[in-house]
Amino acid sequence: MIQEKAEILLNQNIALDHYKLVVKVDGLKDAIKPGQFFHIKAGTEYDPLLRRPLSVHRIGSKPNIIEFLYKVVGKGTHLISRRSKGTYLDVIGPIGNGFKVPKSQSNFVLIAGGMGVAPLVALAETLAGFRKRSITAIVGAKTKSCLTCNKELKELGAKLIVVTEDGSAGEKGFATSALTDIIEQFDLRKTDSPHVKKDAGHLTIGDYRPEVGLYACGPIPMLKAVSKIARKYRIQVQASMEERMGCGVGACLGCAVKTKRGYEMVCKDGPVFDLEDIVWE
Repeated sequence: MIQEKAEILLNQNIALDHYKLVVKVDGLKDAIKPGQFFHIKAGTEYDPLLRRPLSVHRIGSKPNIIEFLYKVVGKGTHLISRRSKGTYLDVIGPIGNGFKVPKSQSNFVLIAGGMGVAPLVALAETLAGFRKRSITAIVGAKTKSCLTCNKELKELGAKLIVVTEDGSAGEKGFATSALTDIIEQFDLRKTDSPHVKKDAGHLTIGDYRPEVGLYACGPIPMLKAVSKIARKYRIQVQASMEERMGCGVGACLGCAVKTKRGYEMVCKDGPVFDLEDIVWE
């Protein structure tokens, strides 16, 4: 993890309130993992005081080029959107634990709600380099104007399923609406394996179906629904959690989530968690 002045190579409005930010970080030496994030100083003074966490959206062909996707939702992201090419942003990163991809998996299902698509494109980039693997991406948004990554996901070889709440693009509903249908396309004979006697709510890692990997990012209600569906079909889920962050290093305790191990910090212990470990209130 480093703190560096990152040169802005591109800061472009690509959809309604959505921006693509590409930066060059010369001091970056550590490899970036999909699911990690950078903590970015929005202004040049002390207002706003807190940095903004942005997930790594794509990792450039050169190790010092990083791409972010963000939505303007407040003062901090508004200030970032006003920054022009050739200026510099104060960044700290890469921070946190990213996605882990078991070698046993051959089918990958990515499910995103809203801005949750941002880190999943970086994951799809990694998966695209694997042979004999299938990638299905379910992307949910409120409306057609909020869809941003369809082209990129298709170019990475993913089978794309679009779901919008108002039906303006793809299927009408929520991202989770399509998840059950996708899961049931796999070999469900393994779902009722006779050696698994446990209740679906008390599975351990050894009870999961190893051939399917489910990766998610989105609002808490979506992740809670994904967790319930995945438990029914014995599929392990890794999810990037979205929480408000202050310090980005686990000191301020502002991004705590309740897990089976107690409270943990999204910035330090995550942002990627096994959803089976999350205690839903």
